[in-house]
Amino acid sequence: MQNKRRRMGPRPSSIEDPSICIKFSLFFLNVLFWLAAILILGVGVYMMVENRDAHQNYLSHLEFDPGVVLVFLGAALFVITFLGCLGALRENTCMLCFYAIIVGFLLLAEMVCGALAFAYREKVQEGIEDKLSAAIVFYRDPNKPDLQLLIETTQTEFKCCGINSYEDWGSNIYFNCSSPGAEACGVPRTCCKTEEDRVNSQCGYGVGRMDSFEREERIYTTGCLTTVVDWFKNNLITIGIVSFSILLLQLITIWLATTLRGQVSDIKRTFNTSNRR
Repeated sequence: MQNKRRRMGPRPSSIEDPSICIKFSLFFLNVLFWLAAILILGVGVYMMVENRDAHQNYLSHLEFDPGVVLVFLGAALFVITFLGCLGALRENTCMLCFYAIIVGFLLLAEMVCGALAFAYREKVQEGIEDKLSAAIVFYRDPNKPDLQLLIETTQTEFKCCGINSYEDWGSNIYFNCSSPGAEACGVPRTCCKTEEDRVNSQCGYGVGRMDSFEREERIYTTGCLTTVVDWFKNNLITIGIVSFSILLLQLITIWLATTLRGQVSDIKRTFNTSNRR
């Protein structure tokens, strides 16, 4: 009876076990991305909770809310990396297969999107301009404080103003020259060149009525889209290295998952064959 009892507890390691190196490399890689996913998801949820009243009023414009983007991105990354962690730890062939398929699909989608974006870059730029134009219209909307913060941060960090130029702010009701307010024909203070000027909330007032020399002295006149495109052109090598590193990391995780799955499947097949004998 004692010999027939099933021994409880972990099975001792043997030469037939899957590679520990492959198993835990896959596990710890996914743990790092899983933690990043939790951080992204937490920030997104916090932003949405802070603006929960606003979300009830503008469900048709959720694409302009950075919090929504972060929630979807964090949730997707959380599910995928959790699947990879659990699949590696439990040596579950179904999870590992599903994980490899998802990562492979994402890798293929990234390559296709990159190729299409390059081939149709003019149309892509036009689409981005349309979205940014709508974002400028919604600037200072009380239901979209995150959008306002995003625009102001972009203008401050990239030292730019508007989309293609400062004149794009004329589409906003507060800065349009026909506006009855004091900010008519003006721009947000984040367009101003110096920190001292930005402290003064009126530094962007009436710049549309100034001569070009005085305007150039006070604000940035180049648009943010133009500035960002120039930044990409000036940093193509760095962007290429980062993009290649991300693709290589995805290929490594796919290889680790498929290799570990193959090893586990071989062990199961060998075990089943030996039991039949």
